[in-house]
Amino acid sequence: MKYLLFLLVIISLNAQTKYPSSESCNECHENIYREHTSSMHHKSTLFKDEVHAKVKEATSKNSYKCALCHMPAAKDLRSIMSGEKQPDPNDYRQTDGVSCFYCHQISKIYDSKAHKINFSNYKGDNKPMVFGNLKKPYESNEHESMDNEIYKNSEVCMGCHSHKQNAKGFEVCNTKNQYDKTSDCIGCHMTRTAGTVEKENKGMRKDYASHNFLGVHSQKMIKKAVKLELSYKNEVLELTINNKMGHSIITHPMRLKFVKTTITRDKQIIWSNFKESPIEDTEASFIIVFKDNEGNTSMPSDAVDYKLNRNLKASQTKVVKYKVPKLQKGDEIKSAWISYIVNPQIAKKLDIKSIDIIKPYMGDEESLYIY
Repeated sequence: MKYLLFLLVIISLNAQTKYPSSESCNECHENIYREHTSSMHHKSTLFKDEVHAKVKEATSKNSYKCALCHMPAAKDLRSIMSGEKQPDPNDYRQTDGVSCFYCHQISKIYDSKAHKINFSNYKGDNKPMVFGNLKKPYESNEHESMDNEIYKNSEVCMGCHSHKQNAKGFEVCNTKNQYDKTSDCIGCHMTRTAGTVEKENKGMRKDYASHNFLGVHSQKMIKKAVKLELSYKNEVLELTINNKMGHSIITHPMRLKFVKTTITRDKQIIWSNFKESPIEDTEASFIIVFKDNEGNTSMPSDAVDYKLNRNLKASQTKVVKYKVPKLQKGDEIKSAWISYIVNPQIAKKLDIKSIDIIKPYMGDEESLYIY
């Protein structure tokens, strides 16, 4: 009998310290869980993101410093980052990526020069505390709940998405806007969605913040990112590119974004703003290329400076003027915003094959007819 009681105590202690999986959240939050599992937060690890896996393989086969943001719930995070231990595809704390529980137990954010650091509230409690932006959260048998200011002003997003310096002290990523303010990440990327946050209390709320975390992988978001305008006068074509986002056009060094503009006459293209590669148009293409100490094109891990830096700041508008052939009645000018998650040249070099990664995403399109 004493042995049985001892065994029950051990089982109880183990249960208390078990780190909640994202799947366990599905018991109450089925809508949010369904959205999260389709998001890049859930797919952030090298086990689920082909791009991330191949970049790691190309730059750092042993250590995995990116685990700090890409599998932050890992139990042996320091050992994995240093290379003492290798990522484990059978550990749900690693395969969950940026898990539901990880995000909701961040108590505060520390701002360092190299990157920001999230502070975890988790202490292995039987009924852990989770944070959010609801002043009056539902009562739960699984966890305590408390509102936290960092979940209202998007500061919690900056814990991973703010900026990143490589080992050489060069900043290779920056998602902050150029006015050093906190953009409304949540308002854009977690749009209000009809429904409730908890299935046990249906009808108590009309909507909730979507956990799809839509971004560069979403055609819907690409459509909203940039607004194009066209005008033509005296053989000058004027293209206006308006960045509607609260951050730069390019926040990640692997992206390629550009405007393709053509003039069509009798169904034949008589003019285009580039012939083969969109980067030929230095004013309407947006791309970042790094260089190493020798001035050669480099991966972010070896970068010491920019070799090419074409960007557009938050909420900035750019006007591009082209001298074009004299147009006549019936001619049509077309401009289209095109976005690549990974620059096709980089995708080819890394042998990335996922269709959703290598395909172009079409954004705003504008046409102008000559009457």
